[in-house]
Amino acid sequence: MTDEIVLQTPATEADYRRFVAPISIAFNARQSDAETQNELKTIELYRFVGAFEGSTAVGCAGAFSFGLTVPGGQISAAGLTSVGVLPTHRRRGILRQMMTWIFDQARTRGDPVAILWASEAAIYQRFGYGPGTQQTFFEASTDKVRFLRHIDTPARIRIVEVDEAAQRFPPIYDAIRPNLPGAITRSAERWRWEILADHEWQRHGNGDKVLVLVEVEGEARGYAIYRQRADWDTSGPKGVVTVTDIVGLDASVEHLLWQWLFGIDLIGTVRGWRGPAPHPIQLMVTEPRRLGMTVNDGMWLRIIDLAPALQARSYDRPGQLAIDVTDEFCPSNAGRWILSVPDGAAGSASVTRAPDAADIDLALDIADLAAVYLGAFRFADLARAGRVQGCRPGAIDAADLIFRTSGTPSNATMF
Repeated sequence: MTDEIVLQTPATEADYRRFVAPISIAFNARQSDAETQNELKTIELYRFVGAFEGSTAVGCAGAFSFGLTVPGGQISAAGLTSVGVLPTHRRRGILRQMMTWIFDQARTRGDPVAILWASEAAIYQRFGYGPGTQQTFFEASTDKVRFLRHIDTPARIRIVEVDEAAQRFPPIYDAIRPNLPGAITRSAERWRWEILADHEWQRHGNGDKVLVLVEVEGEARGYAIYRQRADWDTSGPKGVVTVTDIVGLDASVEHLLWQWLFGIDLIGTVRGWRGPAPHPIQLMVTEPRRLGMTVNDGMWLRIIDLAPALQARSYDRPGQLAIDVTDEFCPSNAGRWILSVPDGAAGSASVTRAPDAADIDLALDIADLAAVYLGAFRFADLARAGRVQGCRPGAIDAADLIFRTSGTPSNATMF
C-alpha cells in the first residue's frame, strides 16, 4: 500500500456516482444512470467508501444496515455491497484498506457481523468470511415432475400489481422471518425498488416479473415472485418460469404455490433460485432427481465482534465450551474464549475471555466459526474437512449439541 491511495466517504448523490464508477469496470458490466439512481433509493451514503488516487476513483465498497435472523433471535449486520477495485490497481492492498474501514465502522455502529453475496468466495475467505448459508437451484421440465399429493384448499391465487404487493407481501415475510436463520430485514424502499420492481437491468433475459398473492378466506397467506419468459419451437410452447422468492405462512400454502407454478399453461420449465438446502420441494415430488437440484454456497458471514455475536444467538442446551480462535484480520477476536450456557437460561450464553493457559475444547479459525454460527454446517462437518481441532475426546460432539439449531439457514434477499 502506498500513500497515493486515500479513502473518502461520499457526501452527496453526485459524489456517489463518482465513487461507484470503478464497479462497472471491475464487474465487466456498465452500470446505467437509471440503475445508479435506483440504488440511491436504498443506500446510506455514510456507509460507503471510495479509494482515490488523486481525483480518480479506483475502488469502492459499501454496506447496508440489516437485521439478521440468528437462531433464537436477531443481530444487526453490515451487508457488504458494491465492492470492487479497478484491474489496474489490484495487488496494492486497496481492498484490504476498504475492508478495514467497513469493519471499523461496523464495530462503532454495533454490528457484530458482516454478510455478503460473494462474486468469488476466495476473495472474501481471505478476510475471515465463512459460508453462512447454503442455497439450492433447480431446473425441471414440467412434464417430468409429479407431486406426491394434491393440495386442494379454498385458496384464491391472483396476480397483483406492485402497489398491492408492497402492502400485502411484507407482513407475510416479516411473520416467517424470525424462524429463518440467515434471513434479513427488508425496508419499504428495498421492497419497492429492488424486490418488487421490474427494471430492464434486472431481467437478464428471464422475462417480466410476476407477483402472485395467495389468500385464504380473504387473509393473505403467501406469495410468489417469479419471472416468465415466452419461448416456442416447432414442437409447441416451452416457456420458462424462474422463481426468485416464495413464502407461505404454512407448509400447505407453499406446497400449493409450487403445484400451481408447475401447472401454468405454456410453460415447459420451472427454475427455482436461491432456495434453502434441503429444499422442501424435494419431499413434495415423486421423482426428486428430475428437479436437477444443485447445492452451492449462499450468503457469506464474517464475525467482526466475537462476544456480542455469540451472545446474540440461542443455544440448544446447557454446557460450556472453551474455544481457541485464530483471526488474522481482526486480532481482537483471536485467543481463548469461554462460552457458557447455564441451566435455566433459555438458551442464552455468556462469552468471556479465558486465560492463555486455560485448557481448550476446540481450536479453529474465525471463518470456521462463521460456518456453524447460523447452522449451515456442524462442527462435525468442519472436522471431516480438517478445519477444526477437537482438543479432548467428545469435544466435537458436545459442541454440536450446544450449537444445534432447528431451522435451516437460508436467505433469498439479494443485496
